[in-house]
Amino acid sequence: MPSQDVSSQSETKESKVLPTLTNNILPEAAEQPTAQLKNSELTVSAAQDIIYKFFIYHINYSASELVLQHFKKIFIEQIAPVNPKVIQALYTIIEFDSQLEFNNLFKRCCYILLNNWITQRQYQLARDLIKIISQRTLSEPHADNCLKILRVWLTNFVSSKDYQDLKLFVFKYGDYQPVQNHWTSRYQPYLLAAQYLDANNTPEERQAARLLSQQVKNKYKFDLAMYTSRSQSATSKLKNYHNPTLLGDEALRLIKIILVNRGSFSYRSLANIFLSQSQNITYKQFKEYLIKYLFAYEGIFRRTNLYQEQITNILDSFHPENDGETLNSGLQLRTCNYLIKCLTVENSGEPTALFLMFATQLNPLTLAIIILKIILISPHSRTYLELCFARLIQYYQDNSAAECQWLINFLEVCQIAVTIYGENVQYNLVNMSNQHQEEQLFTDLNNCRVFSQEKHIKQDKD
Repeated sequence: MPSQDVSSQSETKESKVLPTLTNNILPEAAEQPTAQLKNSELTVSAAQDIIYKFFIYHINYSASELVLQHFKKIFIEQIAPVNPKVIQALYTIIEFDSQLEFNNLFKRCCYILLNNWITQRQYQLARDLIKIISQRTLSEPHADNCLKILRVWLTNFVSSKDYQDLKLFVFKYGDYQPVQNHWTSRYQPYLLAAQYLDANNTPEERQAARLLSQQVKNKYKFDLAMYTSRSQSATSKLKNYHNPTLLGDEALRLIKIILVNRGSFSYRSLANIFLSQSQNITYKQFKEYLIKYLFAYEGIFRRTNLYQEQITNILDSFHPENDGETLNSGLQLRTCNYLIKCLTVENSGEPTALFLMFATQLNPLTLAIIILKIILISPHSRTYLELCFARLIQYYQDNSAAECQWLINFLEVCQIAVTIYGENVQYNLVNMSNQHQEEQLFTDLNNCRVFSQEKHIKQDKD
């Protein structure tokens, strides 16, 4: 809510700003100060704060269309708004002659507005803001040197990754299908993970990326559940149903294969058994148990012995100085994250040799299942996995879909595996025939049906 310095009339209005944006950044008085400040009296930080407060104030107390016009006047046209102090502040930042400081200001202002509009489902305003930025006019050289500098900086911004991230955020809302046809657009949650995990991004940008990533993942989760249900319906041939994967009819069979019990256990139950057996053991024992767990019941996949040996060597050489210590949660998380890194991408952003061998020489399901097993015993590693996938996608983003088909197949399979074993969804495979032997499930998946239902997760009490 606004500070108490705002007039009593304004206090009766409900704030439209996201809670995380309201702390200590609202105007200090109901009437916006109009006194001009000399540039020498303003630091860059103070000038940025003036502009942030201006937009936060108008988000709360002005029509959204008016806020958009203010944005255009300040950053595109440099026409003084109601408060001329804002233009004074902008001139201070321009005169500081740092595009980095301007970019930080401009990007944060964009996300302050976008987060608010997206929350209010005012998607068109969000798209209009992107359009205004992209259509900024570079007319004849202007007599005002500050305006010339501003236009050059805006042009540079439009050519930057920051602007691409803005578009990635905006154009997804209100339209689940990717606006662009590039193959990387399907894996937006991974790319967004790289944004919200980057400490160099503004709080508003990180918040926006996290919200959108979760929305897209929830949508995929819902569509996958609907697909498994409708594709098995007796009337499915008479109706169209959306398949959120790129695997066609093979997707349903893949889901069944992933859900088939290993012995008398599911992957989730195997993970629970592993965690219960990992209590009060040494770190060296944990690494030994981890290898057995990762490759247990995976004999159905051929040529895994070589890769099991390589992963064993990787774990043996990881923190050997801690081998005699009792396992703790921090060491377990670091180990799982390190293993994910070794199975995906180097620090340089290049795919690891192990990833290339797994993804190109084996069925992509093999690597997907190993990664799934890691996530099931270390749920907090999922975010790190998404970051690693983002780096892989960025490494291959200049290649065509045809050239990256092997990578796309792996990402599709892994996305299905992780989704059907998600935290708030329960998938079950039921044998509809009269034969109930476990081995029957491996050979006659046509007699099995997949059922999914939402799980209710108990919230931890404060």
